[in-house]
Formats: sequence, structure tokens, C-alpha cells
Amino acid sequence: MRAAVLPEFEAPLVLEELELLPPGPRDVVVRPGAVEVCVTDSYATRPGPLSRPPAILGHSAAGVVEAVGSAVTTVAPGDRVLVAGTPACGDCFWCRRGEGHQCREIFEGGVRHVARRADGTLVSAAGGVGTYAEQLLVREYGVVRMDTTLPDEHLCLLSCGAASALGAVFGIARVGLGDTVAVLGAGRIGGWLLQAARLAGAVRVVAVEPLPERRKRAAALGASDVLDPADGDVVEQVRDLTGGRGVDAAFEATGGPGTAAAVRTAFAATRRGGVVVPLGMTDFGVTVDLPVNDLAMRGREVRSCQYGNVDLQRDLPRYARVLESGLLDPVAMVERTYPLPDAGSALAAAEDREVLTAVLLPNSD
Repeated sequence: MRAAVLPEFEAPLVLEELELLPPGPRDVVVRPGAVEVCVTDSYATRPGPLSRPPAILGHSAAGVVEAVGSAVTTVAPGDRVLVAGTPACGDCFWCRRGEGHQCREIFEGGVRHVARRADGTLVSAAGGVGTYAEQLLVREYGVVRMDTTLPDEHLCLLSCGAASALGAVFGIARVGLGDTVAVLGAGRIGGWLLQAARLAGAVRVVAVEPLPERRKRAAALGASDVLDPADGDVVEQVRDLTGGRGVDAAFEATGGPGTAAAVRTAFAATRRGGVVVPLGMTDFGVTVDLPVNDLAMRGREVRSCQYGNVDLQRDLPRYARVLESGLLDPVAMVERTYPLPDAGSALAAAEDREVLTAVLLPNSD
């Protein structure tokens, strides 16, 4: 099989011919039809906990099961599946408490080898998944069988961005009828947040976005108000739109170098008793300062959002039905598709914010 491999940290991706390792008892072999390219994959190209080169990048996919290990019970060859961006083993301390989004395997899973080169060198999977490839060797508990009519190019969006945003709006912030919402960053995650907030019944959905093309798109995706941070103090503008109170819920979806500043802005733009949900990812070690007295006395809650805090088996099929119904628009979110040999270009386009969402088609050429 072919895969886009990171040969060493901070090196370009290389298309390599590899041999997939045999599946273990609880492993599943998947042929991916489509892979959502996430800017988080760019962090795996730099030294840190996300990868150990040589490594196959990518952490989301929709495809078909080709083979299963001897102890697999939840899927069978021929099943359509989602390969989740973050797995849930079902057996660790966190999973047993119903907190699968904090599964030990996500943060302490170590290096998972999935393939080998012709010279015998083992190749790992970034994040334990590794979806930039023609075949995937993934763990059963990171795979969800899907009975859906959605094409893979849209279904794969639930492996990462869409599920993160839907979980943030409906499960974490619990946006409801008549609420006011701010979304900082109208990119891949922000676009889904805007759509979901409208679907949840928010009457005012404020998008904050510096890029003109994304501001234009934000209005089409459901923003009632679109702010350019260059036009003045964002917090003051948000408060002017909400009777001086601030929004009921603010979502940070910028990611990258501006993440810490965006979290501070989201916090300041939220009313007393409101909710702040950070979704963006930045370099490991980056911190953010928040006023202690506001945290202690003014009721604002900062709630973590790891893959939308979803329950894989419960939530992903539900979210797929919402996309099928037409209540949310995946077509508006996918701007460009790429064949596997262009995986490096797809990742660069995502990192440079050239596209809203890039989708890789590993078996298209």
C-alpha cells in the first residue's frame, strides 16, 4: 500500500510503498474513501507527543472494513465505518466513568506501529491512527459502524471537525433557544459552530474573523453578525450587540499562534454565568492568563472540548443523521479534494488557511 509518510520531524511528507502489518486480535483493516485534513496534523510534523517518525499522518477517515482480527465483534468486512479522530478503549479509568474523550489511549497510548518499509523499518501511526494511506490498521474501539447514505467526502468530516463543533454546541455549552453566541474564528471548526448554533436556536450568532473571504462565508453559514477584529475592540463590539451583557456562550476556534489571545477575548466577551469553550489547538506549552476574580465570582465556566466530548457509538450515528437530513450543510464546508500523492499540499493548504476544509481521497488515483 501507499502512504504519505513523515520521514523525520519538520521534513516534507514522502509518498512511500509500505507493507501493512497483520491485524492483531482487536484490530481492524480499513480502506479509506476520504480523509479530513486537520491543521492539527501539522503539529505532528514537529517534535512533540503526537508522532514518532517515520510516521503516517492523519487522524480521521471514512471507509470500508477490509479485514478484522480474531476477537473483533462490532464490525465485519464490508461495513462502512468512521475512523474516529480520538479513540475510546472502553476499559480505562476515564472510559469507565463515561469520559471516553479523555481515554488513556489518547494521551498515554505511546507509539503504535502499523506498517513496515521494504528494509524492515517499522512505521508508526500519528496519534495511533495514521489515515494518510490506502489502508489503515486501527483499533476496534476507534471504529464506528455507520448506516448512512452520506458520501465518504462528507461522512469523514464527522471524524474530526464536525463532531468537535456539534459536541461543543449541543453537549458542552448546551446552546438553546434564544441564546446569544460568539464564534472566534470562522474556519473549518468555526463554520460548523455557526451552523450548529443556529440549529440549536441561537438568535444572535456573532462571528469574529480577520480573513475577508471567511467573513463572507460566515454570513452564509448562519452568522447574524460578522466582525472584523481590525475594526476595533472585539469585546466592546460583542457587548454592544448583546445589551452590554456579553454572549451566553463563546467558542474559540482560531487555533495556531493566536489561540491564547482568542481564549482571553472569548472569556471577556461572555456574560456573567456564561460558558467559554476553547476548541483551537496551538503549540504544546502555550498558556493563557485569565482574571482569577472573574473565575471565582462571576460564574463564567471554561469547559474543555476534546473531540466534542462525544460518545463515539452514540453520537456519531446521530450526527450523521443530522447531516443526512439537510439541517447542516457539509457541501459548503469542503472546498477542495486531493489525491494521496498531494497529501503534503493538502496539509499546507489547511495550515495556511487557503481552504475551509481539505479532504484527501487516498484511493482515488
